[in-house]
Amino acid sequence: MTDRSSLSGSRFAMRLRLARFALLWERVWPPCWPALAALGIFLVLALFDLLPNLPGLLHAAVLICLGAAFVTGAAAAFGRTVLPDIISARRRIEQASGLEHRPLQTLADRPSGTPDAGSAALWEAHRRRMAAAARRLRIGLPHAGFAARDPVGLRAALAILLLLAVIDAGSDWRDRLVRSLRPEIAGRSGVAAASLDAWVTPPDYTGLAPQFLQPETTETLRIPTGSKLLAQVHGGPGTPHLAIDAESRDFDVVDKQNFRATAILTTGKQLAVTQAGTSLGKWRIEIIPDNAPTIGFAKAPEGTSHAALRIDYRASDDYGVESAKAVIRRQAGNPDEKIELEMPLPGLHLKEAQATSYHDLSPHPWAGLPVEIRLVATDALGQTGESEPVKMKLPERKFEHPIARAIIDQRKELATDPGSRLPVADTLSDLRERPQLYRDDTVAFLGMRLAEERLRINDDANSIAEVQQLLWDTALRIEDGRMSLAEREMRRLQQELQDALAKNAPDAEIDRLMKELQQALDRYLQALAENMARNPDQYQQQVDPSKVISSRDLQRMLDRARDLARNGARDQARELLSQLQNMLENLRMARPGQMPQQGSSEAQQMMRNMRELMQRQQQLLDRSFRAQQQQGQQGQQGRMGQRGQQQGGEQPDANGQLGDAAGQQEGLRRMLGEMMRRLGDGLGDIPEPLGRAERAMRDATEALQRRQPGEAIGPQTEALDQLQQAARDFAEQMQRRMQGQWGNPNDDEVGATDGTPRDRVERDPLGRPLSNNGTYDHGDVKIPDQNTLQKAREILDELRRRAGERFRPEIELDYIERLLKRF
Repeated sequence: MTDRSSLSGSRFAMRLRLARFALLWERVWPPCWPALAALGIFLVLALFDLLPNLPGLLHAAVLICLGAAFVTGAAAAFGRTVLPDIISARRRIEQASGLEHRPLQTLADRPSGTPDAGSAALWEAHRRRMAAAARRLRIGLPHAGFAARDPVGLRAALAILLLLAVIDAGSDWRDRLVRSLRPEIAGRSGVAAASLDAWVTPPDYTGLAPQFLQPETTETLRIPTGSKLLAQVHGGPGTPHLAIDAESRDFDVVDKQNFRATAILTTGKQLAVTQAGTSLGKWRIEIIPDNAPTIGFAKAPEGTSHAALRIDYRASDDYGVESAKAVIRRQAGNPDEKIELEMPLPGLHLKEAQATSYHDLSPHPWAGLPVEIRLVATDALGQTGESEPVKMKLPERKFEHPIARAIIDQRKELATDPGSRLPVADTLSDLRERPQLYRDDTVAFLGMRLAEERLRINDDANSIAEVQQLLWDTALRIEDGRMSLAEREMRRLQQELQDALAKNAPDAEIDRLMKELQQALDRYLQALAENMARNPDQYQQQVDPSKVISSRDLQRMLDRARDLARNGARDQARELLSQLQNMLENLRMARPGQMPQQGSSEAQQMMRNMRELMQRQQQLLDRSFRAQQQQGQQGQQGRMGQRGQQQGGEQPDANGQLGDAAGQQEGLRRMLGEMMRRLGDGLGDIPEPLGRAERAMRDATEALQRRQPGEAIGPQTEALDQLQQAARDFAEQMQRRMQGQWGNPNDDEVGATDGTPRDRVERDPLGRPLSNNGTYDHGDVKIPDQNTLQKAREILDELRRRAGERFRPEIELDYIERLLKRF
């Protein structure tokens, strides 16, 4: 009874269940190999992320086939399986344990009938022997049975591939499985489930903004040649393709879901992006070629009064002229010998450029010889355009001093016939032996002696060229003293400053060149005055006071150009410097104090008083503007409550800004009344604009007495306009009266510009161009006012602030950087 109870216990029952499970495994597992193979193939393809790269329909077809194979195999495996019973489980245990005579079955058997005592004892002994054998029961491991079904061992290859796929997928296995179970099938609209961003960035020199390509655009896109195409695709099945006409290329893979492609567009008529056989975008394009620049003479080149070559030119290009130069060759000379003159442009990347360039070629050996001049313009791609040639004689310096003139003649002799060096040396020896003719100048004596010795010793071309330069410097020394050297230095600095402004040089370099130009200008004016003192007979011509400038006027122009450059208005600074250079090229010292008509001093004094009156009226107008702005600010602060008082802050007072503005306005009105009285006594009538200005001043005084600066702005502006009109009328009237005795002297004799009349140029009572801020300019230079400059500074600061915010889109940051580089 004890043995039977132990066999029927839970231990034996558990072994029976395990034996039945092992039998079930051995019956089910081998028939499941088709389903398991289908599942394994799916996992390998999914974990390697191969299925999403297939076209959508093919992806779906693979999933259907693998799913059908799995279901069919599983159904076949489990449909033919018979669950093992208790007898089978016992038999498996007996076979696994190596038991003979089936002891477990014996233990479960019962003797038939009613055994006698002997039979019962024998049966019980047999049961004890079988129970002792059953204590060593084993279940054994289940056998898969794949060896008979897969003799080649493909299951091992599948297992290895599955292991490699798991390693490749890593932490991305979930996303790969999801993507593999979701085929991207094109919808009825034909648009793939992927996002495309494409834009074209023109070359920097075009100045054009990037162009975003809309996938649904049907119109033809005009794209400059050399533009950069950037296309990005997010999502979608497979690697996208970029096609330009018949040429196709794959996108670069950024990661599993992002692709990127770039191309430089120089040819093509059609652009397309496809993915998995589906069109993501298609555009018709037209590549706009970059034509060569054109350039020509605005008028024939000519020489100035200072023997400088003046070239007026016009140039144009599709996207901007990068450089311009003049190429000079001697007529009927060696074509390889040439002079190249770089001409400054009035700005960067200008599509239409018109400027005037001055070049001092008087020191060149070709000065005074017939030459051919051709202009050449270059664009950003290096393409060049040439003008028609112009023939002329290069300007040459006219020397008045006999020794200087003789030295220049010998220099020309060397230029035309280098073999005449010995006769030239003899002539120089004769000239240097007469020191009394060149004021016993030791420097001139040594210069001629050195030139003579070099001509006798050296006969090579380099030595002759150096001797020609030495003779030129010696002749200038004798003729002008220090003035020519100062003029040469001033011209050099003018050219360097123009080039620096055109090339957008740093502010520090601009300031340095401005200071050096100011010093060179001072030295030049001082040398010009010294030359006038040495040769007073050359400066006895009569002078039109409307064409007189002073060193203060030149200083104001230079200071104004410096301020414009610092505030970012470099185009206006270049134009103002060009105007200054034009004036200096035609500048000569004169004695404006010798006026040919009596009463002119009184007229000049009246003009000065009128100009002072206009300047003071302008100052009062500015004060009214500032006071009106402060009143507006105080009104806004009043509406915000008493917060400023609680914080203890002081608020600006508009009344404090006005001060005694009413009294000063009344003083200007009385000053104008006295001026009107004097004009009435002298001319017999009072100009009508002065009467209107007096009435406007009275209205402004009343408004200022009421502490209403806003109401005073209008009358003050009217008064200033009428004063300017009266000044112009008075200047024209005085000029007509004095025209008969003054005549029409040439502009270049008294320091004016080229004499070309300019329309609508406001002038002061002396006839000089006048701007509202009192500076000397021609009025045709569009100089920004203070409000415009302040707005420009604010825009520049905002651009710099946004450029520092790196979280902004790349296309916006690139556009801001291009703006900062240009401005």
